[in-house]
Amino acid sequence: MQRIAFARKSGDLCKKVERIGLKIAEKCKGLPLAAKTMGSLLRFKDTVQQWQNVLDSEIWQLKEADVSLFPHLYLSDNELPPELKRCFSYCAVFPKDFEINVEKLIRLWIAQGYVRPNRRGERLELVGLEYFNNLAMRSFFQELQECKMHDIVHDFAQFLTKNECHVLHGIDYEQGTGRNLSTKRARHLTWLGTERAFSSLVVDFGRLRSFFAFSHGRVAPQGSARHLFCSLNCVRTLTLSCCGLHEVPAEIGSLNHLRHLDLSWNLFETLPEAICDLYYLETFEISNCGDLSCLPQRIEGLVHLRHLFNLINYEVHQIPQGLGKLTSLCTLTQFNARSNSDDLAILKYLNQLERLRIDIYGEVDFGRAELGKKIYLHEMYLWFNPGVHFMETPSCIESMELPPNLQQLALDMYPRNQLPSWLVTKSLVNNLTKLIINGPHNVSSLTDLWKLSSLEELRLIRVEKLECLGKEFFGITIALHENTAFPNLRKLHFQCCPNWTNWEDLSEDDEKVDVSIMPHLEELHIEYCKKFETLPHRILGKISFFKSLKVLGCNKLRDCYSDKIGDDSMKISHISQVDIS
Repeated sequence: MQRIAFARKSGDLCKKVERIGLKIAEKCKGLPLAAKTMGSLLRFKDTVQQWQNVLDSEIWQLKEADVSLFPHLYLSDNELPPELKRCFSYCAVFPKDFEINVEKLIRLWIAQGYVRPNRRGERLELVGLEYFNNLAMRSFFQELQECKMHDIVHDFAQFLTKNECHVLHGIDYEQGTGRNLSTKRARHLTWLGTERAFSSLVVDFGRLRSFFAFSHGRVAPQGSARHLFCSLNCVRTLTLSCCGLHEVPAEIGSLNHLRHLDLSWNLFETLPEAICDLYYLETFEISNCGDLSCLPQRIEGLVHLRHLFNLINYEVHQIPQGLGKLTSLCTLTQFNARSNSDDLAILKYLNQLERLRIDIYGEVDFGRAELGKKIYLHEMYLWFNPGVHFMETPSCIESMELPPNLQQLALDMYPRNQLPSWLVTKSLVNNLTKLIINGPHNVSSLTDLWKLSSLEELRLIRVEKLECLGKEFFGITIALHENTAFPNLRKLHFQCCPNWTNWEDLSEDDEKVDVSIMPHLEELHIEYCKKFETLPHRILGKISFFKSLKVLGCNKLRDCYSDKIGDDSMKISHISQVDIS
């Protein structure tokens, strides 16, 4: 508690409140979660009186059974503004130990109307991220990427909702012990069950604002599914993921309040055109519906759509022209661009895009997309179909106009012999933080990447022609011996490079001059590079932040370091986390 509470506080204040802090710590009764939560609360208290107010709070004295279980959480909850209280308590709709992506959680808050912009034009996702960070700083969440709650925090959130949020398990209904939820308070419901158990469920669906079904099979018979869509009159969030749906009933178009719809991992082949009547829909998820071959033709009816998660399969399917009218779109996870077509022109006016994947089927004209005008586009994934012939020097790639603020880029199945020259242009050098290069079958040289001064994460996957990683990778040449290569790189991953044998280390002469290589590297992973033999010990030995080495499926490297008392093992003894298997 002390470490968290005193963070960034002056030594003078710490001395003044230390006695009060000890008394507050006693009230935590040795519970680690209580201590962490109180420390997070006290972090925001900057005067002696504010600390004293926490100690003197009447909540510590309340005798009500439920309150006495959570006094430390009550104190933190009382400090929250109303919008954060709603966001926190909504999380009770998820099962205990349920992990949910932070960005998805924020979209669910937005769908319920809990996220309010502070000023005109502010992007709701950024406001929602502020909400989440505020809650995380107060220890309401355990993880910060795929977040989840501690069981006690989940119980507290459930208590605060006063039966508005429920998680129902199908096994209880199969055994006849399930609850009847036809009460007026039920607003948000998660169903974990099968088709057979669903028939025993008694719920007033017409009052629900959220309905999540996770069944790993059909959630209901097709006829019941149609009845379900007709009943959810007030629903804002609907998730029927992995529910064995072979058909989406046209009745879905009558859900006038729907903001968030997740139909991912299902079996339907088409979507009804009625789905385009969902005027207020903001998020639509249909990823991994492998039988789905096309989007609805009237998709322009989804005028408020902001996020379309449509990574379906690798088969070419035509993108409806109406997609180009969805000018609020921020996320588009699959867009097929075919040669000798005008597909990319559909992207021309989608200037709110933040995340975009383009699947490229031959020579295309990227100029039609006007990517250079997309100032919010920070994440882009380019997949080149390996079954399509590309010119030896594809002009479509080199002539691409880059988004000016791109931060993350993936090149998948890149067809050229050399990486594109624009990788080290000024805009990417100063902005790019993550680069993934996957399956560039013809690329053997990785020079110039060291110039990416903002890069924090680099992943090199299936670089089949890579045999030796020379000093040129770090910009060290005979003519030039004063470089800082990858000055901000934190993570470096190599995976499935079958012909890679050697990583050239520094020479004695190199060590005599001012050469700085990956000075902030923290994590190095090498996986399934079966011919790779030895690590560059002089390079790694100079990195003071280096703390994690993982080697997996590299037999020669594993044999080299298996003897824990050998010379090679001693060379990596300074690394705090080593996993070689």
